[in-house]
Amino acid sequence: MSDMTLLDLLDRLPSEIALLPALQGEPPYRALQVFQWVHQHRVEDFDRMTNLPKGLRDALARSARVSRLDPYQVIRSRDGSEKLLFAGPDGRTFPAVLMPSEDRVTLCVSSQVGCRMGCRFCLTGQGGFVRHLSAREILGQVHAAMRRLPEGSRVTNVVFMGMGEPLDNLPEVLRAVRVMTHREGLRVAPRRTTLSTVGLVERIPEVVASATGVSIALSLCATTDEVRNEVVPAARRYGNLQAVTEALAGLTLPHGHVYTIEYTLIAGVGDSLDDARRLSRMLARFPHKVNLIPFNPWPGSPFRRPDDGAVEAFRQFLEDRHHPVTVRRSRGQDIGAACGMLELASPAEATP
Repeated sequence: MSDMTLLDLLDRLPSEIALLPALQGEPPYRALQVFQWVHQHRVEDFDRMTNLPKGLRDALARSARVSRLDPYQVIRSRDGSEKLLFAGPDGRTFPAVLMPSEDRVTLCVSSQVGCRMGCRFCLTGQGGFVRHLSAREILGQVHAAMRRLPEGSRVTNVVFMGMGEPLDNLPEVLRAVRVMTHREGLRVAPRRTTLSTVGLVERIPEVVASATGVSIALSLCATTDEVRNEVVPAARRYGNLQAVTEALAGLTLPHGHVYTIEYTLIAGVGDSLDDARRLSRMLARFPHKVNLIPFNPWPGSPFRRPDDGAVEAFRQFLEDRHHPVTVRRSRGQDIGAACGMLELASPAEATP
């Protein structure tokens, strides 16, 4: 039996592993042991799963496998972050960004190769959409990042803010989330797992209804539909600002959860005090915190970053109206890994 016909266990939950023919007649806890080996110990060889009977290990080796995703290139930033570049079996490439800090280790993962949203301020969106990533490819990014960390350290926060629109690939994203947040697996806390969206109104209730407990972030760059539609073309199809506001206001989040508003400040687009005033009125409708993200310039972009005075004035306006607000310090700018700077590479670039 070829590797491609074997059942890949990387994206299987314990209840699904228990259905394998090899596990029929075995005690129920065996499936959980396999799951722990795959995710807690990151073992791909069944023969190394030493608390399983030898006969079971042999049977699993004949019917299943655990895939492994390794970066073909790692680019290190001066600030300590790393851009991990991966290639799928079709040669299509996608990145993840690993960002260790004193109190956490954050991994920014991709959910698609390319993106169909076409946001004009985002370099990724300029390359168009290629395909969805599978749950295995998403989990593979997390495993690869874990292997790069020192003994005793692990990824504590996962943000779906890399390449792609997570809610446009929701079934695979939610499958990956359920595996990575499992308490017997990678143990990433649900609240520290964040799905970011440009505002796919119909999909946001699905995320809440999934009962995964993940956090939701909304990416904004303007406070009027006229401007937003020009910068985020997908807004015309997926929901105007009123629809987005009503969707967020109408949902009941898990206890203690708030929406994160990722507001990109672009000079002359949505960085005025009038924009801050409109944003404040919108925020009054739902629980929230605000991350202000000054635009990260990239070659050929028609946009520019606001000056520090404009950023501070916007922040101060929101703070004066009692909105929880911070200005995000972008990491990985020198390696093209900061927000909006992830570029769609050609398959040829995936050659190690």
